[in-house]
Amino acid sequence: MTCWRFRLRRMFVAYLEGQVAPSEARRVEDHLLDCASCRALLLQLRAAHQMAKGLRDFPPASGPPGFDPLLACVETPPVASQWLRLWWETSLDRLATPRVVEVLALVIIVQLGLLAFSNRSVLLGAGHTFTVKPASLNLSEFRRLSISDLKTNTQPHVSTDGYVREVHADHEEGTVQFKLVQDPQDSGPFVVCEIIGDQTPIPRAGSHVRVYGVARYDGQTDRQWYEVNPVLSIIPTNR
Repeated sequence: MTCWRFRLRRMFVAYLEGQVAPSEARRVEDHLLDCASCRALLLQLRAAHQMAKGLRDFPPASGPPGFDPLLACVETPPVASQWLRLWWETSLDRLATPRVVEVLALVIIVQLGLLAFSNRSVLLGAGHTFTVKPASLNLSEFRRLSISDLKTNTQPHVSTDGYVREVHADHEEGTVQFKLVQDPQDSGPFVVCEIIGDQTPIPRAGSHVRVYGVARYDGQTDRQWYEVNPVLSIIPTNR
């Protein structure tokens, strides 16, 4: 069964490279304990990663007659490039004085202060709040499609309806994910929907709703699941 925890799956390469924070690494490892699909994917990525690390560089072999002089011309920097490099290094030496360093440090500190002030809401922990309010949306501009028709869609804003299943809240990321299916007794096709922030109410499992949001189109027409992320509005239907 395909896992739809896309945010975690996107971290697998960085996880193999050791470039994720310890808390994120623990989240990946905890998820791998319960997800056979992601374990299989990670094993494939790890095998490819180890194979790539084992490759060594090979020097270029001698080419046909006349190739080696041409290669030497390519490898030797032209006089203009050498002059430009010398000018750049000389300019850096002139700039690397205590006074210039102090001025540059002051400019960087001021810019960092302005950046922190303009993003103070994110720094104070409100980074997951979604600012688009449902009341401000023009729902008539969303292309209305059935779940099965999403495979041919290429437009960004869509609406589709179905039954809600498998509601999952990620409190660390401030998101809620759920499946939307055409038939509550059938497993596919389905839509993975994600709510960001608390502006959109969380639907109840088993209810029939219409969602309005951003379709994630990647040109794969042979699969049985699609993605609407983020969901901008949810309207209950009378079913």
